[in-house]
Amino acid sequence: MNWKSIGVVTALVLVMFMSAIETCIVSLAIPTIKNDLNVTHSISLIFAIYFIAIVIANPIVGELLSRTKIIYITLVGISLFTIGSLFSGLSQTFMMLIISRFVQGLGAGVMMSLSQIVPKLAFDIPFRYKVMGIVGSVWGISSIIGPLLGGGILEIASWHWLFYINIPIAVIAMIMVLLTFHFERETTSNASKLDLRGLSLFYVFIFSLTFAVMYQGGIILNIVALIVAIIVGVYLIKSEKKQSNPFIPVMEFNRSIILVFITDFSYAIILMGYNLYMPSFLQEYLHLSPLQSGFVIFPISFAWLLLNFVLDKLESKMSREMLYLFAFTSLMLCGILVMFGTSSPIFIAVSLLLAGMSFGIVYTKDSVITQEESDPTNMKKMMSLYTLTKSIGNSFGSTIMGYAYALSLSFTVYHIHNVILLSIIILIGLIILWTTVYRGKITN
Repeated sequence: MNWKSIGVVTALVLVMFMSAIETCIVSLAIPTIKNDLNVTHSISLIFAIYFIAIVIANPIVGELLSRTKIIYITLVGISLFTIGSLFSGLSQTFMMLIISRFVQGLGAGVMMSLSQIVPKLAFDIPFRYKVMGIVGSVWGISSIIGPLLGGGILEIASWHWLFYINIPIAVIAMIMVLLTFHFERETTSNASKLDLRGLSLFYVFIFSLTFAVMYQGGIILNIVALIVAIIVGVYLIKSEKKQSNPFIPVMEFNRSIILVFITDFSYAIILMGYNLYMPSFLQEYLHLSPLQSGFVIFPISFAWLLLNFVLDKLESKMSREMLYLFAFTSLMLCGILVMFGTSSPIFIAVSLLLAGMSFGIVYTKDSVITQEESDPTNMKKMMSLYTLTKSIGNSFGSTIMGYAYALSLSFTVYHIHNVILLSIIILIGLIILWTTVYRGKITN
C-alpha cells in the first residue's frame, strides 16, 4: 500500500471517527449540560437535531458530487462539522447549542456519504473490501473509546471540551484530504439542470415517513403522515421517470439494487438493537460500567473488520444468494445463543462475533453491489441514497427497537430478548425474500 492509499484510508478513518464518536461521547455530559444551560424537558433535541441534519445532508451530497470534485465537498463537510463543534463548545445558551449541533450534523451527513463513495474511486476489489471493513469498524471502536475519552475529559475539564476535541482531528483530516483526494476515475458534469421538484418531493416524502414512525404524540397524526408519505412517494416515482436528469435515478433501481436497499435498511434497524440496547441491558441488568459494556459488544467490530479481509475468499466459494443467507443465519444464531446465555457477559461477547461477521458481510456487499451495478453517471447519487437508507434505518431502528425493549412480555425473561426476537423476525423476512422473490435472479 503506497503513501497515497495510506493517506486516503487515514482520512476516511478520521472522518468516520468524528461522526461516529459524537453521539456516545456527548451522551455522558447530558446531565451536566442540562443543569448548566437550565434545560428542562427538551434535552433530547441535542441528539434529535443532529440526526435530522444528517438526514437532510445525505441525499443532496450525490447531486453535488455529480457537479463538483469530491475533494471540495469533503472539505465543506469537514468545515461544517468543525464550525458546528466550535460553536457547540462556545454555546452559552441551549438555543445556540441546538443550532450548532444542526450545523455539526450537516457536516456529519456529508462525511458519512463520502465514506461510501471514496473507496469506489480509490481502490479495486478485493482491497476495497479491507478498506470498507476498516472504516465500518470505526463505529464499534468508537463505542469503547467514546466513554473512555469522554469520561477522561469530563474529569479534568468542562463539557465544552467534548466538542473542542473534534477540532484538531478535523485539521489533520483536512490536511490528509488535500494531499490525497485526487482520483483519476472521478468525473463531474455541470451541464444538467438541478431537479428541484424531485428534490423537494423527496424531502417531503422522507420527513413524512420519519414523522409517521417516530412521532409519539398521537396515532392519528402518525397515520396521516404515513398516508402523505405514500401519496408523495408514488407521485415522486412517476414524476422522476419523466425527468432527463432526475434527482432520484429511478431507472437504477433494478431488482438487485432494490433488494440491497431493503436488506441494508433492515440491517440498520437490527444494528441499532445491538448497538444501543445491548449496552443498556448490560448496564441495567448485569450492572456493568459503560466501559465494560463497550468491551462486551466490541467483538461485533472486531469480527466485522476481520471478515472484510477474507470476504473475497468467501465470495469465491459461494453464490451471492448463499453468502447473504449465510450472513442472515449467522446473525440469527447469535441471537439464539445470546438468549440462552444472557446472564454471562463473556458468553454474550463470544456470541457477538457471529453478529459482527454478519454485519460485515451484508454492509460491505450491499455497498459494493450498489457501487458496481449503478451506472457510473449515477453512482454518486446512488451511494448518497444508499447512505441515507442506512441513516433512516438507524433512526427508525433506535425508535422501533426502543419500543420493543420497553415491552413487558410474559414469554421473555429480559427486555433484550424482545429486541432479539424482533431481529429474528426481520431476518426470517429477509431469508424468505432472498430464497423466493429473487431466487435465481441475481448472480455473483
